[in-house]
Amino acid sequence: MNFKQLEAFYWLTRLKSYQRVADHIGLTQPAVSARISGLEASFGVPLMDRTQAEFTLTEQGHEVAEYAETFLNLSEALTSRLRTKQKKRYTIGAVGMVTKTWGVTLRRKISQMPEGPLVDFHSGSNVDLRQQVRSGALDMAFVTGEAGLPQIQNSFSVLYRIGWVARPDVVGEVTRPLTPDELRELPLILYPHSSPLFGPVADLVEETKRRPNARHTGNSLGTICDLVRLGYGASAVPLAALEQEISTGMLVELPTTVQLAPLDVRCVHLNKARKAQTEEIFALARQAAEEWATAHPRYVAFRPA
Repeated sequence: MNFKQLEAFYWLTRLKSYQRVADHIGLTQPAVSARISGLEASFGVPLMDRTQAEFTLTEQGHEVAEYAETFLNLSEALTSRLRTKQKKRYTIGAVGMVTKTWGVTLRRKISQMPEGPLVDFHSGSNVDLRQQVRSGALDMAFVTGEAGLPQIQNSFSVLYRIGWVARPDVVGEVTRPLTPDELRELPLILYPHSSPLFGPVADLVEETKRRPNARHTGNSLGTICDLVRLGYGASAVPLAALEQEISTGMLVELPTTVQLAPLDVRCVHLNKARKAQTEEIFALARQAAEEWATAHPRYVAFRPA
């Protein structure tokens, strides 16, 4: 088995024609056929069901197709990384809480670096960023502990207080802390299963028990904040993301009898191949996080290494 065989098989699963594959990768049809035959011979199993009139993969073919796609993605990521290095680009991945708060300060600090790199920010969920870290597409990544990635030793952390918020016209006048049962009675905006807040919120309001009011779902922190602003319902969010709206009275923070644990954001990946540049940017990230937390102590706390 070799990479060229996997490449030909991958495109065959997509294009479903030897001739189209040949045209796509610049080979003759017999050459493509030879690569596919060689791949099957190396595994000792057929990858396509040739008894079918239409292009059909065998069970083993489906498994090989998944691995072929992974190999091609890794190859593309490596090529992109090498080209990026030549162009002095640097890529930082961060969950939405970071890009909406101290990430803005970090971006400004990086832009002030003399002859600094061109930095791309990728804002996404733990799941999205975990995949990008593993594929080598990121130079630095900040996620919550639930991402399942080993954290960088001696890394700082930022704690985000989680609280319930809503528009006043959605919840009315709240004069005392609400119990989980009372929260359940409200129209709620919930998180997707991939979010670290999905489990704690669903457990608190016992979503499996009953749903007496509307239930909405946002696919990102930004979307959930928008839904709260528009009056779809109440939601548990990192309060720093809506600090301005709370301070102006557009939204109200709901007191509750049970508090959700804060989310802890840390660095989980540093590109060792770009050591000097990475250390410089990481130092700026630490400064940005500490400055932002100092300026917004109500909802954010900075923890040194």
